Amino acid sequence: MPGLDRMIAACLPWLAVWILLSGLDDLFLDVVCFSAWLRGLRRRPPFAPRRETKAEKRTAIFVPLWHEHGVIGKMLEHNVGAIQYRNYVLFAGAYPNDGPTVAAVRQAEARFPHVHLAPVPHEGPTSKADCLNWIYQRMLAYERERAVRFEVIVVHDAEDLIHPEELRRINHAMDRCGMVQIPVLPLRTPFRRLTHGVYCDEFAEYQTKGDRS
Repeated sequence: MPGLDRMIAACLPWLAVWILLSGLDDLFLDVVCFSAWLRGLRRRPPFAPRRETKAEKRTAIFVPLWHEHGVIGKMLEHNVGAIQYRNYVLFAGAYPNDGPTVAAVRQAEARFPHVHLAPVPHEGPTSKADCLNWIYQRMLAYERERAVRFEVIVVHDAEDLIHPEELRRINHAMDRCGMVQIPVLPLRTPFRRLTHGVYCDEFAEYQTKGDRS
C-alpha cells in the first residue's frame, strides 16, 4: 500500500495541472462576458426596436426532431399562437421510423398553416446536422413550389418556447447583421429535478456568454 500511495501522490500534481488547464476555456468565457457586461454599463443597449411598421422578411424556422412526440405538439401549438409575426414558416424535421413524432407534426400541420413537416428520407437517428440538412432541402422545395425565397433561417429545439417578439427583433437586426444570437432563459425547475435544472442553467449561461462575446 505505501508504494501505491506514493504513486498516487506523484500523479496528483500532474492531475492538478491538467484540471487547471482544462478550466482555462471557462475562465476565458467568464472574462469576456464580464468585460462585455462592463462595456454595456457605459453605453445604451445596442438594439431596442420600437413598435413600428417594418416589412417582415420571409423567415424559416427549423426544428429537428427525434422521439419528440411527447412535446412537439404542445410546442408547435404554443409557439404558433404566441409568435407576433406573420411572414414565417416552421419546418419540423422527422424520420420515417419515428411514427409518433411524424403523426404529431402531421396533426399540427393540419391545424396550422405555418407548420410543415420536413421528412428525412432515411431512418434515424443520425445527427442533428443531418436532420437540419434535410429540413433545408424541404425549405428549398417549398421555395420552388411557391416561387418565393426565405431571407432568414432560425433554428430551434423541440422544447423551446419562442419569445413572441423574437422574430420581429431578428427582422430588425438582420438589416445590419449576418447572424443573430438570441439569449436563452431557462424555465424555473422544481428542486427535485436538480440535475435537469443545473443543465438548463449552464446551457443558458453559455448561450448568453456567446451572445455577449
